[in-house]
Amino acid sequence: MVKLIAIDMDGTLLGDAHEVTKENAKAVKEAQQFGVEVVVATGRDEREARYPLKQAQITCPVISVNGAQFRDRNETLLSTIPLLKENSKEIFDMLLTHDIYFELYTNRGTFSDNYEKAIQAVIDFFVSSGSDEDFKTLQTMAKERFEMGSISLVGSYDELLDQEDTVILKVLAFSKDEQKLNEVREKLHEIPNIAVSASAPDNIEITNIQAQKGIAVQAYAKQLGISMNEVMVIGDSFNDVSMFKVAGYKVAMGNAEQAIKDLADFVTKQNDEDGVALAIRRQLNDK
Repeated sequence: MVKLIAIDMDGTLLGDAHEVTKENAKAVKEAQQFGVEVVVATGRDEREARYPLKQAQITCPVISVNGAQFRDRNETLLSTIPLLKENSKEIFDMLLTHDIYFELYTNRGTFSDNYEKAIQAVIDFFVSSGSDEDFKTLQTMAKERFEMGSISLVGSYDELLDQEDTVILKVLAFSKDEQKLNEVREKLHEIPNIAVSASAPDNIEITNIQAQKGIAVQAYAKQLGISMNEVMVIGDSFNDVSMFKVAGYKVAMGNAEQAIKDLADFVTKQNDEDGVALAIRRQLNDK
């Protein structure tokens, strides 16, 4: 019997319009009414994660930045797991040396040092995630990140690092050069105390080794007195693998990478076909 459901956002809970679909929202609330705890686990930061949840009138805890932060249903911050400063510098130097654009997720928000590259990175992410929106629509959606304050422009990342109260939670790097990305990924694995994952084929997500979705879900289940055999996780990409490794029941989206599907107990429909709703109701019907 499932008592806790952890759900990824992009490519999973969110449809191609990057909003929680009506059926997914309805199914989440049905699970909550059945007494099942629901938590969202995302690579997004808190602000960018909460926006579509509030639009769908979903209230739940959020594991954000791949597990670097955890907030309860009232949005109270309960934990933060930052990158070590020495690791951050080594990561920055490596990405700069390879001319790879990256963004910083911090305790003060998400930052970019290049507006044009930030816009293009989001467009590329949407395209690689299977979006069929036209270029102009994708460009508008990318610009909305700045307009809504989900990401801010900074002249130099040094401006952030020079401020003692700045804590780096995640480094998100982008490149369409697969060979270059793989080369950097291999070198990153040589740095101790970091976790390297991805939410799309053309990006790399870097966090503290303890800042992973699976670790955060385990900690929350333990806090609630729930066995991991009673936990269902739903995801579509490589930053969800840590959840798949620890949960009793794993659901992959129909749009997931084949490697993710291979780890799953059940493959549901795609994100734009209310795959989350199908997976949740399938479990509720078994209760």
